[in-house]
Parts: sequence; C-alpha cells; structure tokens
Amino acid sequence: MRLSIVALILPVILLVVSQSAAQEDRRSFGLLDRLPGEDPSCDFVNRSYERTVSGNFAATLYGVQPTDSFDLLSSGVFIGDLAYDRQGLGRWHLRHRGLRKTVDGIGAVLRHCSNASDNLYGAVPVKVFQVDWARDGYNAKSEVVISTATSKIIKTTRQFVGATPTGFAVMTEIFETKRHRIKAPSDAIDLRSE
Repeated sequence: MRLSIVALILPVILLVVSQSAAQEDRRSFGLLDRLPGEDPSCDFVNRSYERTVSGNFAATLYGVQPTDSFDLLSSGVFIGDLAYDRQGLGRWHLRHRGLRKTVDGIGAVLRHCSNASDNLYGAVPVKVFQVDWARDGYNAKSEVVISTATSKIIKTTRQFVGATPTGFAVMTEIFETKRHRIKAPSDAIDLRSE
C-alpha cells in the first residue's frame, strides 16, 4: 500500500519541481543565441548580459558626480516574472518583469566591443570591455566588467555622449546575481494590475 501511495505522489512532486525549474529557466530559453542585428564583436558581452538578466538578479544605478561621488538613482530586484523597483530611497513598487533585448528598434544596443583588459574587481577575476552603447535615443561610451568565473556582468559605467536620461553625464550600474543576496522587498506597492 505504501509503495502505491509513493508511486502516485512521486509524479506529482516531480511535476511541481520541474514546473518550478521551468518557470525560472523559461526566461533564458533561446536567449544565448545571437539575435539578428547584433554586432558580432559584442557576442561575449551580449551573452553575458543575457546570462545576467535572464535569471534572478538585482541592480543598483548611480549617477556619478564630477567629484566622483555617487548619487543613488534607482534600485531593482528581479525574481522570476516579477520586478521590484524604486527611485532613490523611495517606496518599492512591484511590477511585471519586462524583457530587454540586445537589439532594439534602431539596431544593436552594444556595438564596437573590445576586450580592454583582464583584471581584478576586488578579488574577482574579470574581463573589462569598452563598448559603444545606444538605447532609447541615448548614446554612451561604456565600460562593462564581466566575471570570468560566471560570465555575468558585475558592473557597467556609461559616459553619455549628448543627451542623458538622468541629468548625469556618467552613470554606474552594479549587478548582484548571487541567489542568497537577492531578496524581494516585503513592503512593495503592487502595481501589476495598473
């Protein structure tokens, strides 16, 4: 009798576990292939971007003052299909997570990528790339720091050419991809129905 109960329950458990795994992996399925229009020189950087944003991650965006001090602009936590975001130290908001691609309406987001150096970021071995970045009508000369161990982005710095979306000529974004450090804010205002 016990064997038959286990035989009935085990497929249900496996189904639930496989659906949970598929829920997370679903976002990255097929994203590690080059999209039409991507600059081939940016293949490693684009695949690193996809590895970084296709799973759970957090990102913090700073405006860099001329004195090199940082002003917190926004924070985001991305878990499954959910996105938590806030401006500065304001309230967290919960939204449906959108997918940003490496190609937008005007072409490749990243162009003319060159591996500037192999270096250390703290104690982490990294590859540092110089990149031309363009999205939503903004253009920047960028530096992208990628972990050699995980091939995920750790940090980007954008020096805007012309207009800037925030008023800062330089912005730095720090990424966190370690699961134990990514936590959903408990006090977020739910905006998913809006």
